[in-house]
Amino acid sequence: MAFATRLGPLTSELVEAVTHVSSQRHPERHKHHRDVVLRKLKSHPFLRTNQFDVANTLDGLEERFRVNNRDDLADNLHERLEKLQDVSTKWHPEILFLLLELSDQPTFNTELTDLELLRQPEEDDASALRWETIAQEDGWDQDAELWKSIKYSDSSDEELSYANTADGSDSLSETDPSDAEGPIRNTGTKIVHPEDESVFSSVRESQSWRTAKPATDASGRIRKVGVSEAHVFREVLFMLQGLDTTLFDRNIVPVPSFQISHIAWDTHRALINTFAEFGRRLAPLRKFMKKSQDLAHIQAFQDSIGSHLLDFDQKLSEIHARLACPQKDEVVSLMALKTELTPWLRPLHALAEVVTGMNDTSDSGAFRHLELLYQGATLAQSSEDTLIYVSLARVFVKCFNVYLRPIRLWMDEGKLQTGGSFFIYETSAELTLGRIWSDRFKFRTGVDGNLHAPMFLQPAASKIMNAGKNIVVLKRLEYQSILRHVEEEEPFLDYDSICPAGFEFAPFPDLFAAAFERWIQSKYRSTSTTLKTALFEQCALFSNLDSLERLYFMSDGSASTIFHEAIFAKMNSLDPSWRSRYFLTAIAQEAFGALLDADRLTVIVDKLGMDESPTSARDSVRSVLPHVKIDYRLTWPVQMILSSTSMENYQKIFSLLLQFKRAAYELHKPKILDHYWTDHEDWEARALYYSCRTRILWFCNTMQNYISTLVLTPHLLEMRQKLREAQDVDALIIVHDTFMKNIVDGVCLGARLEPIRECMSDIMDLAIKLEQSYAGNTTLEALSEIQKDFERHLRFITEGLRSVARAKGDSQSAKWDTLAEMLQMGNSR
Repeated sequence: MAFATRLGPLTSELVEAVTHVSSQRHPERHKHHRDVVLRKLKSHPFLRTNQFDVANTLDGLEERFRVNNRDDLADNLHERLEKLQDVSTKWHPEILFLLLELSDQPTFNTELTDLELLRQPEEDDASALRWETIAQEDGWDQDAELWKSIKYSDSSDEELSYANTADGSDSLSETDPSDAEGPIRNTGTKIVHPEDESVFSSVRESQSWRTAKPATDASGRIRKVGVSEAHVFREVLFMLQGLDTTLFDRNIVPVPSFQISHIAWDTHRALINTFAEFGRRLAPLRKFMKKSQDLAHIQAFQDSIGSHLLDFDQKLSEIHARLACPQKDEVVSLMALKTELTPWLRPLHALAEVVTGMNDTSDSGAFRHLELLYQGATLAQSSEDTLIYVSLARVFVKCFNVYLRPIRLWMDEGKLQTGGSFFIYETSAELTLGRIWSDRFKFRTGVDGNLHAPMFLQPAASKIMNAGKNIVVLKRLEYQSILRHVEEEEPFLDYDSICPAGFEFAPFPDLFAAAFERWIQSKYRSTSTTLKTALFEQCALFSNLDSLERLYFMSDGSASTIFHEAIFAKMNSLDPSWRSRYFLTAIAQEAFGALLDADRLTVIVDKLGMDESPTSARDSVRSVLPHVKIDYRLTWPVQMILSSTSMENYQKIFSLLLQFKRAAYELHKPKILDHYWTDHEDWEARALYYSCRTRILWFCNTMQNYISTLVLTPHLLEMRQKLREAQDVDALIIVHDTFMKNIVDGVCLGARLEPIRECMSDIMDLAIKLEQSYAGNTTLEALSEIQKDFERHLRFITEGLRSVARAKGDSQSAKWDTLAEMLQMGNSR
């Protein structure tokens, strides 16, 4: 947007500086010029060559020469680049860039002897040999007799011959006609005899109407100049060919001073205005043909218009020839001419509407003509106008095939064509390989936020994008089998393939969409399948998901118990060293080393967790446990599938499970028989303690069972099945993101369940508080308060789950309802 706001004022200043048309004195003219320049600038795809990139490439080329033991080439290249700096022009980067693009392995294919062919030949200092020089050297330059004509005769008397020629006259002698070998040449032979004067006069008289002045009748009214229908016929043909005529001005408006003889004025005006309208509708086409176009698909459109105009002009020439050299009796009739030319004019008028539509749109873009051709063909077909439909459809297909070239390059080779007309671009930001799929390539959008592509192409834009990204990723993976897959035969996209015989009544948009979908699938399906196979087999996607399941979901109970009990033991001893990344990583690698690649595993406590005191870390599950972070380094292809949001959700689930493990760990420490002989001293308090302990332990176990059996297990199985059925990488990403969203909602970590989640944390803190009360011989009142708090929190959780389940009403809500029943059942015991 910042560039767009600057472009308008800068363009306005440029127009005012070049045209000297002020925006204050001539606002309309200034606005027109500015809009034209803005359209040209916005649709121009080419930028100046980056001179620094060219310089870096040349430096790299010189270094490559030296690495490959071609110091001679490197020295010559360096010498010529230094000489080139002395003759600096603004086009040097473009010229050097062109030479670099044209080069073909210069390290191995270049010979120094080839440079000799570029040297200019040395000029010979000796002056050229001339007849004047020879004459001066031989002395016959002053011989006047040498240049006199010789008279040849039968006489052998040389003296007589020389006497006749040496009479002091400088005039040339005439050759005797009887002795001449060729025809006689004199002034008489140069005379051109005029043609029959009567014919010339008749021609002038027939064209006199062009210069005739309108006469006035007896009443003083100006009368029209009468013109024969044959002359009007001829003028109409010239006008339709784009030539200047007498009957029509430069704006193709009929000159009112002329009228066809023996025809009423109203009839003449209606007839001549009809042909004038034909010519005016052709004018945009001829004007468009004179403009130079930079984009290839617009050049193809221009070529199609040129072909139609050429056929039309040939038709007009045939009519000219038919009347100039008639082979049979011809009747000159403007009405007949109109009937004869209408089938030729209607397709041209349809194309003229497309050209006019391109100019009328303020921001037409580089593909507006494609949209107008597509819409025009669709409208003509729905109107049962077969002539216009076929004509526009053929032009559209021709232009679209040229527009398809950068799309084909992207889908076949994963390369983007230089210039700004393609709707996919590569970001310039430095990105990790894991973000190559999601962030490296983006869709180009306009000022309005819409995709910078034709409307009919937008439904397939995502597949076009993904097909090219498939190639880019497979090249990164060095998956050579892609070369065999992309050689699949490409379906034709010509008119006969898009609109085959027998489908005349099928809508053109449906025919085009079906043909284009076949074309895309020929390139998209094979690369997507190949990349999916590479992710499953070469990149071990499922093996990495298994590792994440063991780490974050604690699916392996034995390894998880070793890990969290080591942490909880040090936490209870108030030893702050348990937060050391080395300690946490060591016990994690020891616990999970047999299940996954331990070298890729790191466990830390983030900065917020490090600031908490050991006492607060021991007394609450909220203080430090959410700040324990597991980092399992995935390969970059797997990182493409697992988004950063998904990894954050993995961490949230791990923190929740770790909190439940912490509460259960505290509740499992005391045993009933440990204090069997002392419990009778205050049996009422001990009974209340064991009651609270049982109910809180039931809550923790119920939540863990619910998470593992009703949430994680079914969703994991469903995710793996859908991953196998996915068609492309985007589908894999969507499947995994949907899986994580369902898991987060299922374990009550969603935004709508935040109050319920806080109540669960309160109950887990009650477990720690209960254990501390047991160790410190807390009074009966404190235990009663713990029991009341538990019942209050549990009541809020069950009622909240039911309320949210009723409000949402989907499959997930049924699980919340089930969880509420499970928790309430345990509380009633």
